[in-house]
Amino acid sequence: MRARCFLTPLHRKRSIKKRLLFVRRTTSFGGAEIAILDLLKAIDYETNIVLLASSGDVFSTLLTDLKLPVTSLPLTARFTGGFVRMFISWIRYLNRLRPDAIILAEGGFRDFPLCTALAAFVIARGNLWMMEFHPAPQPTTKHSRTRFTFIPRLSPLKRPRAWLTKGILSASQGVKDRLVNGYGYAPEKIRVVYTGVDTKRFSPVSQDSRKGLRRQLQIPDEAVVVVSAARLHRIKRLDRLIQAFSALSLEYKDLWLLLTGDGPLRDELKRLAQSVNNREHIRFLGHVKDVCAILRASDIYVLPSDEEGFGIALAEAMACELVCVATKTVGPSEIIEDGLNGFLTDLTYDGVLKGLDQALRLGHKERRAIGERARQTVVDNFRVEETTAKSLAFMEINPAGAVR
Repeated sequence: MRARCFLTPLHRKRSIKKRLLFVRRTTSFGGAEIAILDLLKAIDYETNIVLLASSGDVFSTLLTDLKLPVTSLPLTARFTGGFVRMFISWIRYLNRLRPDAIILAEGGFRDFPLCTALAAFVIARGNLWMMEFHPAPQPTTKHSRTRFTFIPRLSPLKRPRAWLTKGILSASQGVKDRLVNGYGYAPEKIRVVYTGVDTKRFSPVSQDSRKGLRRQLQIPDEAVVVVSAARLHRIKRLDRLIQAFSALSLEYKDLWLLLTGDGPLRDELKRLAQSVNNREHIRFLGHVKDVCAILRASDIYVLPSDEEGFGIALAEAMACELVCVATKTVGPSEIIEDGLNGFLTDLTYDGVLKGLDQALRLGHKERRAIGERARQTVVDNFRVEETTAKSLAFMEINPAGAVR
């Protein structure tokens, strides 16, 4: 005689895992990917099945190294061909995966067009969330023929994406403000949660350990090391930093520059570096698995970008007590208090030159004080344990250790 199952409806419901699908349109690793991995580390896998689809294979090796039970998938749905063709392609793609909830993680505004959001809304039965890591562009304007005002050109295909979502995670207040003020997004749908930093991993080390790290890099103990960790992309404007380093090398003889990361401007930036002063002290390290070691071997961090949604690499450098210089973009302006825990500069070569020069002119005690205040800023406001908990709660995802 077959045994009967006496599970109550409540038990049956609890035994069914929720299928989560994260979707990321990227072919390189950056701050958005760090934030996604931090979320994946914090999810409860006893109640969730997690799928991660990306257009480039930037996650699979890391997921294996971290021993996370996440299925990495290629993103093969269409991004070209007209609305109807793209919509059908996305419906078919998402229907095969059968997600209960979909999280579209945008590194750039409108990485996912309206047809993608609509297909995700249909397949996930309304359980659609978005993550916005980067500020939307300033909307173009046209002058009215009257003398009264100007009218923003708001595309009718932008606000409906927000209407289709249950909620939008914003990497900073500035990212939210741009969506609300520039594109008419409903502010009540957007939650600001900063990207978090593992303050135990990203922390300062003793002078002896620092010297050991420098020996591995073949850099003298007495050198002043400037570092920047960023994708080698035009928006990061690393050309400003290379040129500022060149100019200041005429005054500071023991100056070194370390650049970590990879991207489409690698060859162009290397050619520029070969044409400047002190070029033998410029190192392109490529994608570095443990950027923490590079930060701990350095003195000054520079982020010369044209735009930043938050600046996770900046926050990591601050946690390591580096003196940090960043342009006055959305994210860094919410992290750095100019002159107190770092320096904010104009979005120009002259601005980056001035900021780096300010950092170099600091005495030992001043540099240490700014570094300590920088770390305290991160500890007080950007601890990864707190930021991931807020993000998962907002998106209705059970965290690890949740009471079931």
